[in-house]
Amino acid sequence: MGSCDIDAAVTRGHDVMWRRWVFFLVLCTGIGSAMAASLDQLRVGKAGSGTRLVFDLSDTVQHKVFTLAGPDRLVIDLSKTRLRASLPKVADSNPLIKNVRSGTRKGHDLRVVVDLKTAVRPRSFFLKADASYDYPRLVVDIHDRNVADAAQVPVIKKAAEDIKQRNIVIAIDAGHGGNDPGARGGRGTQEKYVVLDVARRLKTIIDGESGMEAVLTRDGDYYLGLRERMAKAREAKADLFISIHADAFRDSRVRGSSVYTLSERGASSEAARWLAEHENGKELGGVSLEDKDKTLASVLMDLSQSATTEASMDVANQVLRSLKKVGKTHKPTVQQAGFVVLKSPDIPSILV
Repeated sequence: MGSCDIDAAVTRGHDVMWRRWVFFLVLCTGIGSAMAASLDQLRVGKAGSGTRLVFDLSDTVQHKVFTLAGPDRLVIDLSKTRLRASLPKVADSNPLIKNVRSGTRKGHDLRVVVDLKTAVRPRSFFLKADASYDYPRLVVDIHDRNVADAAQVPVIKKAAEDIKQRNIVIAIDAGHGGNDPGARGGRGTQEKYVVLDVARRLKTIIDGESGMEAVLTRDGDYYLGLRERMAKAREAKADLFISIHADAFRDSRVRGSSVYTLSERGASSEAARWLAEHENGKELGGVSLEDKDKTLASVLMDLSQSATTEASMDVANQVLRSLKKVGKTHKPTVQQAGFVVLKSPDIPSILV
């Protein structure tokens, strides 16, 4: 939470504040996905009547698989991935594949193009690292489009791998709004407008990142209750909640950013509140507490809240270190307080 004169932040310090948020965004994208995943090997082999391509990767990545005609090609796009291995030469006897080649898209995405001998029907899935392989694998099976479905290779059943990867969702909460203007500068500038502008700009940049999306708890000048803000984040299935404030102080010499997480006392009171309401169908991390006895519900709450608190502190420390590189900080360490908007027991939350 930055202690500063609002007018000074707008007129003289706007660029500094915006650089801080851009720096913070870069940090967030690093949390959501690895910027430097690598394709370490590509293997081609038989899979029943078809062909299987196995991509050995350093990390799980966002990917797209599609086909093109005229001539027939199979395209595999790997987000934020670089090629570290030579692509294999495919034997002339392969009934489906002529050649495999690659290129770079958008400066950081890898595109693998498979030149085909005939139109194919592709299917892809991920295999996580296990005892046999200490790295994830993307598997792409292809079959002649004219071959009957009965000829397809049996599908490997792994529930977690069949779930389509979803975007990392970040809830951005612009503080105050409506009849709650927040802090006021000496010239009448209101905090609610400053933080809404920052939130909108941050959302635009996050939405431009592959595998990420942002939602705003408010996108206009209106009032939202503190728990309404938490509820909106939960409705959006947010993975991270960021509350943005820009406080003023009577002494204009006091400046700098601060980062807050929920205090232990605040966490304890919220845990008690949730447990008191668990008979009413309350959900914790997508798990209903309605059919759980009080002891089990308490254990689930404790486990969830411990993990959320740890994740919140990890994010807050990274954000604070980043802020120190681009401007002054009001406090040298992450601060803790019982702010209501930070009290979600299953969504890591910070206030900046």
